[in-house]
Amino acid sequence: MRVFFAFGPEPDCALRIADWRDRHAACDGRAVPAANFHLTLAFVGELEERALEELCAAVDRRAPGWAATGLTLNRVGYWPRPGIYWLGPACWPAELDALAATLRQLAVTAGARRERKRFTPHITLYRNCRQPPPAPQRPPHIEFRCQTLCLYESRRGRHGVSYHPLCEWPPGVAPAHIAATPGDNNGDNDTR
Repeated sequence: MRVFFAFGPEPDCALRIADWRDRHAACDGRAVPAANFHLTLAFVGELEERALEELCAAVDRRAPGWAATGLTLNRVGYWPRPGIYWLGPACWPAELDALAATLRQLAVTAGARRERKRFTPHITLYRNCRQPPPAPQRPPHIEFRCQTLCLYESRRGRHGVSYHPLCEWPPGVAPAHIAATPGDNNGDNDTR
């Protein structure tokens, strides 16, 4: 399974992000559907089911009791190498860096490759941008709540990629493991 750790936005926040993007952030890339918005903390990659279970158990032991936090998504960025146009906060709490570092280390212990890029909290707005996008017509200012930490599975289907939560960790609470529903890999979400 191809997996990653992330915070997903509340549905109304995802709609605000998509609305701001569609009105103010033009780009020649492919827009990410609102259903696929997430703020990645650690990309894990391909893991066998046994390694996945061990990773979830390690998170249970190492990342309990983290505190929910809010971020203001108020800047955009562009990474030319992958062609990513993104939305993120200009600043964020050190606790978010610490959580991302812990999750990245646990992913490496489970067999993932070490992430070399510096952690930059962001939500991908567009993929496959061939050139730097122009400055947005109106600067972003969207409140994002880092509420429930999720381990997502990335599934490729007929219509693109979709993301499905495998495990969830609410702030300050014991984990709630969620089993993926068989047969829901219809690929109706179009991204990545």
